Amino acid sequence: MKKKVPEMLNVLTIMTIGWSFMMLISSIVNAFVLSGRVDTIQEEIGKVDIKGKPGEPFLEVIFNTADIVLEHAEFLNYNSMIVYVLSIVAALLMRKLLKLGFWMYVMATAIEISVPVIVLDNKLAAGVVILSSVFSVIFIILYGVNYKQLTGTK
Repeated sequence: MKKKVPEMLNVLTIMTIGWSFMMLISSIVNAFVLSGRVDTIQEEIGKVDIKGKPGEPFLEVIFNTADIVLEHAEFLNYNSMIVYVLSIVAALLMRKLLKLGFWMYVMATAIEISVPVIVLDNKLAAGVVILSSVFSVIFIILYGVNYKQLTGTK
């Protein structure tokens, strides 16, 4: 007899699948949009004159961070695609009540946070990455609360 997916786990996995699918599509679109255009975007950003403007030091930090992110944009897009595919597969495994799904989701979140922080090596970018991963960490906690509902390993 097939065991029913607990309601909270059902809601969490549906939300994970929906969000991850939307973000996967977004990453794919970003890859096509940015493909071959990073240099052009960096040139346009370089044309912006911030000298003598209010908040110049802050703007310099923002522009430098944007430049660093753009340098690694293609790699980061591919990383995001991997993270969202892993998250979808993890949620589907948890819908089948498999513990492997939980650990796969934890791994996807670890990749989501650590790879950009390591690659970008920029405090502002790291802060943004960590802040944007808050919901993924909350979902790990919520999935962890339901971990005892996950039974199988096959």
